[in-house]
Amino acid sequence: MAPTDILRREFKHGRVAYGFQWNIAHHKGLGHEKGDSSSLWAHLNSIHIGKVPQLPFDDPFYNRASKLRLSEMSSAQKVGLRKKLERADKIQTSVSDDLVTLLREYHRTRNDLSYSAGHDIMKEFLLNDPKTVAIEVPVWSERYRLTGHIDLIRVVDGVVHVCDYKPGPLEQTKNRFLYSIPQVAAYGELMTHHLAGTLQSAFEEPLLPKVNCSIFDTHACWHFCAEMFVQVETTGMIRGL
Repeated sequence: MAPTDILRREFKHGRVAYGFQWNIAHHKGLGHEKGDSSSLWAHLNSIHIGKVPQLPFDDPFYNRASKLRLSEMSSAQKVGLRKKLERADKIQTSVSDDLVTLLREYHRTRNDLSYSAGHDIMKEFLLNDPKTVAIEVPVWSERYRLTGHIDLIRVVDGVVHVCDYKPGPLEQTKNRFLYSIPQVAAYGELMTHHLAGTLQSAFEEPLLPKVNCSIFDTHACWHFCAEMFVQVETTGMIRGL
C-alpha cells in the first residue's frame, strides 16, 4: 500500500488532538461512486480538506457524545432492558463477528496477550482490514448540541458501519456495552445526518442513508441501527443531552 493511500488530518478539539485518517484505497475497493459509500466518500473528503466547524468542539454548551449515559437503573432493570432489546432484535450480539476475530488477530500479531490494547490498535484495521475506510472521524450536531469522534468506520455490503471499541474485562462486557449504547447510537445518528446532507447537496438522492452501529472488544460485538438513538432518546432514557 502506497503512503499516499492514507490521507491524514489532525484536529485540535478542546485540549486533545485527534488524528483523522482515511484509507482511500480501501474505500475505492469497496466502491465509492454510488450509494451511501459515495456520500461517505464526499463527507470524508470534506473532513480531509478541513470543512469541520471548530465552534461545536469548543463551545461549553455542546456535550460530548462519550458523556451520554443511560438513565439510572437497577441491575435487574439493566438485564431486563438488554433482554428486551435482544428479543425485539434491536441489538444483535456475536462472539465470532469479524470485528472480534480481526481484533484478536491484531493483538496476537502485536504479541499483546492482554487482549485489551488501547485505541491505537484501530490503526491495524485501517491498514489491514479492507472493509475499514477511516478512523478518528469527527461528528457534530447543532440540533442535539453534540460532538464526538468515531473510532472506526467500515463499509460492509454497501452499508456504512459506525464502530466503537470498548475494551475491558469479559465479565463486564454486557454492562459496558449496554451503557455505551447512547454514545454509539448518537454517533450513528450524527453520521446519518452528515451523509443525508451530503446526498441532498451533492447527489440529489431522495433516500436517507442507512447507518449501522457496532460496539466491540475481543470478547463480543453488538450491532444495532442508528435509529436506536431516537428510540431511546424519546423515552427519556438518555442522560447528558
